[in-house]
Amino acid sequence: MASPSRKKPSSSSSGRRDRISDLPDDLLGHVLSFLPTKEAGRAAMLGRRWRDIFCSVHTISSEEREGQRAGDWDTYFYEAQERRSCSTALLQSISAALLHRRRRPGLMVPLRSFRFAFDSYHGWDKGAVDQWLFEVLRQRTQDQELHLDLRFFIGPICARGSVNGDDEEKESNDNKSWGHVLPRTLFSCRAVRTMCLSYCKLNLPEVVDLPFLETLRLTSIRGDSEETIQKLIWSCPRLADLTLEANNRLKKLTVLDKRLRRFALRCCHNVTQVSIDASTLRCLEYSGSVPEESLMSLRGSPAVSSCTIRFCKVRSNESEFVRFRKLLEIVSDSKHLHLHHRGLGSEFFTVSPLFANLTRLELQGPIENSDTVDTVKRILEQTPNLEVLSLYMEERQQDVEKRRRREEKIRYRQLYGRVVGDDQEEYDRSVDLCNLRVPDSSCFSLPCLRRRLKEINMVNYQCDVQHRVLASLLFRNALVLERMCVVFVKGLFAVQVELRKEIESWVVAKPDKSFM
Repeated sequence: MASPSRKKPSSSSSGRRDRISDLPDDLLGHVLSFLPTKEAGRAAMLGRRWRDIFCSVHTISSEEREGQRAGDWDTYFYEAQERRSCSTALLQSISAALLHRRRRPGLMVPLRSFRFAFDSYHGWDKGAVDQWLFEVLRQRTQDQELHLDLRFFIGPICARGSVNGDDEEKESNDNKSWGHVLPRTLFSCRAVRTMCLSYCKLNLPEVVDLPFLETLRLTSIRGDSEETIQKLIWSCPRLADLTLEANNRLKKLTVLDKRLRRFALRCCHNVTQVSIDASTLRCLEYSGSVPEESLMSLRGSPAVSSCTIRFCKVRSNESEFVRFRKLLEIVSDSKHLHLHHRGLGSEFFTVSPLFANLTRLELQGPIENSDTVDTVKRILEQTPNLEVLSLYMEERQQDVEKRRRREEKIRYRQLYGRVVGDDQEEYDRSVDLCNLRVPDSSCFSLPCLRRRLKEINMVNYQCDVQHRVLASLLFRNALVLERMCVVFVKGLFAVQVELRKEIESWVVAKPDKSFM
């Protein structure tokens, strides 16, 4: 008797059904909005179902890499017959995205976010940028949220060099003739909720109408006066998040009619006075030189819970010590502090306020020598209730050069037949893990380590004497530690294995461990 024929399972019953394509257009468009515009556009190649999904994408984003255009200008200026833009890929990507949306107006969802970043903007790009902004801003209603991030240059915002550079500082050249002039209609678009503008000219109209703007970031505004910047800030009644970066024309700032929740002042080196209503301020960030006591005036009853402090340049003298302590007193009630300690020796913390409410501390900078280890100790002495400690240990410049030369040497030997083990032996001899002289651990027997600290994170850990001394003192005294994470600097695997064993031998508690 013939066996009954078995019915071949359908694609749906065998689990091969394309469930993603069955999702509604708006949901698929929302997912694709998290990708760069070029990648989201490629989804149209997946099949007929995906052909018009891009019309449901609510974000257009495209940016160049820093330095991408650095070598293009000679070619375009001296060889090209036509003065074409160097940023062809970025221009084509955004223009094609906007054109595709316009071809399907019935399927198009309102644009929610528009972002671009030129590595270096040129006047040849002006026509394209103006056309983009016209298309994005037209027919917007106040019910449709719009978030803008327009960057016309990518690079460091601060012209000041190293932390301990010369006394003479070279400020960035605020060239009036350089920079894209923004359309005035931008400042009367009631749909805008976020506006981030970098390296451009504001060109404000007589009346600025941004009643729903909540987040404003101004970076190196070109040629506009202090009054223009102040006028824009005053014209945003709902402003809650304000960031000012490298605006060298700004000297005084007053924001007393706004309830800011976050305020960041970065590298505005000519500012002499800032007065803000801090009654609702929760996050404060400052970057620049050690400020005068009169710089920051926080009115109301400040309740700053998170603070970030970074100094572009530090001078080790008594006046700097006093100003630094005054700044710490302003933020001494914070619960979260992110401090860039590069250039700050232990003498800066000889007399410092008590951070009684601080539960999370992030210290960023190189571990230069034993003085830096002592600096960490003095900071921890003022944080009795600390629960999370994160150390972002930046590499010293000499370490970067040494590692680069070592990697080049290893690659050279591998090309000419030398085995990896020879280089590994040579490296192991240079970083002897057996002869580490650690100070008495009782010197780090601090109340926060023995009773409160639950988490320690160390990033960019390497086989350096000071790194190992600091790790030993921390882990040997952290008695209630629950979590720890150590991220190693790129290097030989055999050395990282030995470093891991060494760290584990220091840990007194039994936390959840993570090594990367």
